[in-house]
Amino acid sequence: MPETPQTSEQMQQLTSSQNGTNKVAKLQSQSHFFIQGNNFIQTPEQSFGAISENQFRTTASVSFSEDKEIYALCKGVVFLQPQTGNDTKVNLILKPFKQPINGINIKYIIYRGLNKSDFINTATNPIQIKGKNTPDPSGFITYLWSEFEKFYGVEDGGIAPDFLANFIGFPTSTAELEVQTDSSLIDQYFYKIAEFFENETAEEKPESAYEFPMVERGLHLGNATDQIGIDIILNNGDYTIEETETNKNPFQLNLAYARADFYTLDTSTQPTDFNKKRIKEAATKFLDIAAFYGLQANGAGKLYIDNTTAPLITKETIATRLENFHTKNNFYLYIQSNRQRSYNFYENYIHPENTNALKIGATVSNVQETTFGTLGWPIHVLNNSQDVATENNTITFQLITDNYQDAALFTQIGVINSAHENNFVRNINLLQEPLDDPAVIIDTNYTQPITLITPSIAENTIASFAQIIYEGKEFFVESFVPPPEAGEDPAIPEVHALKDIDDVFGLLNAKGLFTTSNNNQLPTVVSEDLQIINFPNTSNSKDIGTIKHKKIEDRLQTVDESTYINRVTYETLLDKIKISNPVISKKNTINIDAVTGMFHNQQQSENYNPKSPYFFSFVSLNIFKKEIIGLLLKTNANDTPTKIILGLTKNQSLKLENLVKDNTLNNAKIFFKNKNIKEDYYHISESGIKYKQYALNVIGEDADGNLKIYEPNEELLVYTLDGYAYASNEYAKYVPQNYESEYYINLIN
Repeated sequence: MPETPQTSEQMQQLTSSQNGTNKVAKLQSQSHFFIQGNNFIQTPEQSFGAISENQFRTTASVSFSEDKEIYALCKGVVFLQPQTGNDTKVNLILKPFKQPINGINIKYIIYRGLNKSDFINTATNPIQIKGKNTPDPSGFITYLWSEFEKFYGVEDGGIAPDFLANFIGFPTSTAELEVQTDSSLIDQYFYKIAEFFENETAEEKPESAYEFPMVERGLHLGNATDQIGIDIILNNGDYTIEETETNKNPFQLNLAYARADFYTLDTSTQPTDFNKKRIKEAATKFLDIAAFYGLQANGAGKLYIDNTTAPLITKETIATRLENFHTKNNFYLYIQSNRQRSYNFYENYIHPENTNALKIGATVSNVQETTFGTLGWPIHVLNNSQDVATENNTITFQLITDNYQDAALFTQIGVINSAHENNFVRNINLLQEPLDDPAVIIDTNYTQPITLITPSIAENTIASFAQIIYEGKEFFVESFVPPPEAGEDPAIPEVHALKDIDDVFGLLNAKGLFTTSNNNQLPTVVSEDLQIINFPNTSNSKDIGTIKHKKIEDRLQTVDESTYINRVTYETLLDKIKISNPVISKKNTINIDAVTGMFHNQQQSENYNPKSPYFFSFVSLNIFKKEIIGLLLKTNANDTPTKIILGLTKNQSLKLENLVKDNTLNNAKIFFKNKNIKEDYYHISESGIKYKQYALNVIGEDADGNLKIYEPNEELLVYTLDGYAYASNEYAKYVPQNYESEYYINLIN
């Protein structure tokens, strides 16, 4: 895998550090400015971000004196909703079909405050879509009518019915409003399951008989008068988490949120400290529209405006479009840490001598100790020359560490200007060592200074943001012990250091939103949250990468045609990797896991098998007079895998899911409890084969936010021979043998 590309065209699209080494491709973007012209204003009260310790505004609003055309930011699917408290306004939800910036996964874009009269004809009964021949129809209305009449073949003599507003999801009757309640999740409408009358006439029930239209980037959606607001919501995956009423996330992406004229996260009404923390975590799923556009001022972005066909490309012209945002010079720093929570969520990144969590400033020479986040919210905001170096437009920060060997940082979004390996920072690039000179004191509780370049013009920062993933301290968690009986001494809980794999497989109580097309297709659920992981390699060092993961449910025929076993398979998906020694390690498998926005709609066939070039190999172990089938993860090229797979039966997986439900756990993941005394030790089978044996537990946060490890009543064992394939014996013994791949691998060994 080459460190640098070879063509001049590729070179123009790269950023670099360290005198031209470690080049990283610039983010490619193509979006449309959401509002006509540039003569609007934004007050501090209308701005995105923290208002106080209790409130965070997710909506960026702008005001203007005349009607403005509003445009689709990107290609996507549209859902129209009434605005609460204002019968003349509607809100529009745009779900991107094609992401406007590669590397940033947006779930929804909410437009708040479009003129209802541009969409709906309220004079009709029932309420209909605005007529196509009315004066000055929007591009959206013209497009809708064109598609509607094509569907009914009007040009060929077909007769179309009345174009009712509920055909595109807008509720117009009491019955529809009773279905579309404020508590209904937005997701259920974009991934609806059609309902039909019981008489099987194939006529769909009115409340689900709608079809959301697909619109192109730049389409004129409608007009706004006086004010428009916009929310950008980041995506962590197209799934829902099964929750109980007593353990429901206090923030929900529901219709009450979607219908508001603007939205503010508010902790003041929450009854517990943990609920307040969960509300604050929700802020990390939102992005300022100004920072979204400012990120494109990198020479590789294309920002289209109004009805013009030539995009803005230079940072100067893009910055001009942001001039009237109050947040035009804000730089937002998002840091994700252990278990995909924000930095210091678990209060484990605090300096031992004070309450600070980081040093941050414009340059290495002027960093100051402080807590992380602005006004107590887990996004750190820096503004222009106050916090950013005016000469080279940088920010520098240092994070808390205990200098453990696997400490690492990855810059998911942002341009890093200090020493790194393809955006990964570890080892001597991350950790400090005391100097021999006793007169120079190095505080090794902090990492090396990490410097990011901010987009800017002269001394003025252009609004933007960076997303960092950081795991800088070894993380210890106690096992749950039940309260003692009366008169008994409390039990002493075991304390476990979390391993890489203990932070991989979640989705235990996640349910996919996509429907299957037939009974032989079972759902796949993908988590979009990245995490850092180490991969062993053949050079006795470690490759480092970022992964996503997925959960697949399937069934497999066992002993006869009518007997099946239901299974659950967890699998990592490689996002990025840095290979320590590319000469030794070929890593032909590194590109097969590219996850696109359409990946989630793929359905697993009846029998799960790893995607080519991966396949399972089999080894029979004799352990205490019992035959155990062990799996090995192999590739057709016989190179080192960059994937981890866990296989369980459905009944085994349910035992772990029940632990989540019974203990009302949040952010639950699978914990691998080693049956040996040390992680580096192996068991040896009676035939001399090395293996590891783990008892699966669950780690999660209880209703009060306490992080604990829980074990099922009956021990659930899995085995691994290679550190890549983990499976229970009940799962492994029914995996189909791939004889062609087995034969091939034997030939090349």
